[in-house]
Amino acid sequence: MFNHYINPQQWLGRQRRTAAMVLGLCLSLGLAGAAVAESVSVAARRDLPPANLDDGEYVYSSASEANQLGETYMVFEADGDRIVGGFYMPSSSFDCFDGRLEENQLALNIQDSYSEQTYHFNLAVRRDTLVAAGQETANNANIPGFQPLDGLTAVDEQVLETCRGVMGANG
Repeated sequence: MFNHYINPQQWLGRQRRTAAMVLGLCLSLGLAGAAVAESVSVAARRDLPPANLDDGEYVYSSASEANQLGETYMVFEADGDRIVGGFYMPSSSFDCFDGRLEENQLALNIQDSYSEQTYHFNLAVRRDTLVAAGQETANNANIPGFQPLDGLTAVDEQVLETCRGVMGANG
């Protein structure tokens, strides 16, 4: 599942700004590295089908609405099992990523917008199935600590378009 484990202090030493943003996001959402690993292993033990995403554009947030200062947003495009997008906080810089949706995690390569160094990060996802009248109606990848928002804002579109170019040039 995980290629390797880096403790938070080692990770912060390697890349302060991106690591601080992602680690801060994880800590603010209650997702320490062990919790991410545990959620993936618990999902695997329950023999749940893998999480999936329909092709399209998505925005997830630590807030329930768009453009909230101090909140973290994740905007991305899914195409098969490949994703490309960015993490951002309103009125701040953003970092682009690409990766793949694997069994029950997003395996991301996050590129620091200042140093242009790339860091690997696995983000747990789980499969949620909506049921209506006893029949499955939709499969959605649920990212613990984030909630999906309806529609992309102009900022989401700008971050996504920029990251498509940045990560496309690197891939």
